[in-house]
Amino acid sequence: MVNVKVIELGAMKESALSRWLSRAFSSPIIYIEIVAAVMVLVGWVAARYLKLNGAAELLIWMVPLTVLVTSFIVSVCYATYSLFTKNEDRRVVSVNIPEPAGDVPPRIRFLGWEVTEAPPIFTQVGGMQVGERPWLTRVTFANEPDVPTPISIARGVAGHIEFYDASRDSFIFGMVGQWSSDSAEEEANNKTVSQIDILSNATPYYLNLVLKYDKDNECYGINNDTVARAPADGRDEKRKLGQGLYTVKVMVHGANVTETFWFGLINRGSGQRVRMLQIST
Repeated sequence: MVNVKVIELGAMKESALSRWLSRAFSSPIIYIEIVAAVMVLVGWVAARYLKLNGAAELLIWMVPLTVLVTSFIVSVCYATYSLFTKNEDRRVVSVNIPEPAGDVPPRIRFLGWEVTEAPPIFTQVGGMQVGERPWLTRVTFANEPDVPTPISIARGVAGHIEFYDASRDSFIFGMVGQWSSDSAEEEANNKTVSQIDILSNATPYYLNLVLKYDKDNECYGINNDTVARAPADGRDEKRKLGQGLYTVKVMVHGANVTETFWFGLINRGSGQRVRMLQIST
């Protein structure tokens, strides 16, 4: 829907005096007056120079003077008459003014992926606590609608993640994704959730995928259930991915948004971090 604003260009025209002058001295009349004025001047000079008198004097400069005066009177009368009787040139222009957007839906975009250090995990080795800091691979999304409005906030958004083999023929496992903050300190304080509101201001939001230790060949799916499923070190045996290439399907959906993204996940084994790439469906 748009608002239509009507503008009358006649209101933007010149003043009444300028309009009167433009009519009084329009092109045909001004030409006649110029020619008559030149003829009056030439005739008057010729009459004095040639010492003309009587009818000859009248003919040579009085007649042009009569034409000049007459044309001037006609132009003044015409301008005055037309100014009060003719309609102004009022062209109407309609301008479309967009109304404030009220129904712009969210638009979730994939921004990229990253590997970041996860909070340290401590295990008992020979009666001593040993800390390890695994690597966390996650993908980043943002809500970037054409016109940000309160309506375009993505409400109650969850990320459902499914892992397949490279050809997508074999389903391996699925889980509800874990949204995380952009700092390890906040994650250590358990500021990770399964459902969030994604603001429509292009703020990045992170969805965790897998956890991997440098010394391991395997990586492990991670979400909010991992604390209960693998409390010791996060190595969830039922969500284990060995060295190789996998396909990951991420379904981002909430009360007013549904988007699906596909990725390739590359686990290169011990001493290597997991890599991601976005692929088409």
